[in-house]
Amino acid sequence: MNTIEIGKYIKTKRIEKHLTQKDLAEILQISFQAVSKWETGTTLPDTSILLTLSDVLEVTVDQILNAGEFRKRMNKKINIEEIQESFNSLLKMKEVLGPNNGIYKSLMSGVMKDENASFEDDLRNPEKMEILVAKSVVQLIIDGYQVSKEEIDNFFSTEEIREKVKKYQIKYNQ
Repeated sequence: MNTIEIGKYIKTKRIEKHLTQKDLAEILQISFQAVSKWETGTTLPDTSILLTLSDVLEVTVDQILNAGEFRKRMNKKINIEEIQESFNSLLKMKEVLGPNNGIYKSLMSGVMKDENASFEDDLRNPEKMEILVAKSVVQLIIDGYQVSKEEIDNFFSTEEIREKVKKYQIKYNQ
């Protein structure tokens, strides 16, 4: 953990938000000297304010502690079947809780805001389900997870989807 780089990152993000050290200190209810010490790499923010600091700077705690560097999760493997099972569990939730259950309705309305079509219909359509799973796999690959080419070949029935997922695997996991 490089405190100087972390300090530079905090300073850069603070300036991007058009905040002075004093402004940031007031928001966090600390002294501006504390902010100055972070930015010079003398000290690190106290763990008790990291979440608030990350909210103010609109970054994650992980980004702060890694000085903005993306940190791959190198040993994380993707299980494509588990991803599909998680989508299937959404349909099961409707079956178990009922279509008028508040939790189910809230979950689906949140998903529907992000999708232009009927998410529930997509879950029932094998071709669209494969696309949803592929999108999820690609996002995990971008986040640093890995999946074998064999699993890609064995799971996805559409050649076009297999090739797109493999392109992401090559691009992000070299």
